[in-house]
Amino acid sequence: MAIWRFIPPADGPGTFHMAADVAILEAIRAGQSGPVLRFYRWTPPCVTLGKFQPAEGNVRLEDCARLGIDVARRPTGGRAILHHREVTFSMIIAEGDLPRAGANIMDSYRVLGAALVDGLRRLGVPAELVDRKANVSGGDAPSMKAAGNPACFAAKARCDLMVEGRKIVGSAQQRKNGVILQQNSLPLSVDYPMWERVFYRSDWEAVMRDGMVDLWTAAGREVAEDEVVTALCAGFRSALGVELTEGAFTAEEERRAWELVGEYAVQSVAHLDLR
Repeated sequence: MAIWRFIPPADGPGTFHMAADVAILEAIRAGQSGPVLRFYRWTPPCVTLGKFQPAEGNVRLEDCARLGIDVARRPTGGRAILHHREVTFSMIIAEGDLPRAGANIMDSYRVLGAALVDGLRRLGVPAELVDRKANVSGGDAPSMKAAGNPACFAAKARCDLMVEGRKIVGSAQQRKNGVILQQNSLPLSVDYPMWERVFYRSDWEAVMRDGMVDLWTAAGREVAEDEVVTALCAGFRSALGVELTEGAFTAEEERRAWELVGEYAVQSVAHLDLR
């Protein structure tokens, strides 16, 4: 049975969390760490941009500052996410340690997605991994149908975790030099009107109606963070057959994370004076 290091939920700024995922990825690549499943909270709330997504024209930076919301950049691709009232977690693993990982991002996404489906169903949420490959016959990928909206949850990609046709988890993955990093956002509840203040072209009413669903709505009850973490961990054990051993960052991982934070910083409310 494969052993994964489980790092329980911890508070921190978005830049640190992005850098920490990369620091762990580097440790795995160097053979200094095995697979990791880690959970984290955003202090303060944060908008993350996809690796190649510009802030200008997509995120209202001045309004984010006034609302006390940081803006950071992810090492993974995709679109912007407002991280607030959610459960966030990353999986970092060498390709060779993930059975059936296949040769590309979609293959590994399907394998990891099975664990998330298992965990969500333990919470009473009828989640499913919807692969639209069979429905794409050329042209742009499905995610491009909402090309004007900068938010991740406004777009449906080729493979998504869905509940009755609505997206429930936003995931982005980097797969390079033999190591997989997948970052995941599971909203507990969503302040949709806040999107209007954070994103340009948010179209939040349409997203609320048709595009996404948060966990509390899908489950029909308020689910505590610790219950979510427990269910997702059980999903990994069941679907992937892994053993989770609680741990923390190594001293080198933490040192390297703080060294990297500047690479993921876009705007920090701690460094602004709006008088």
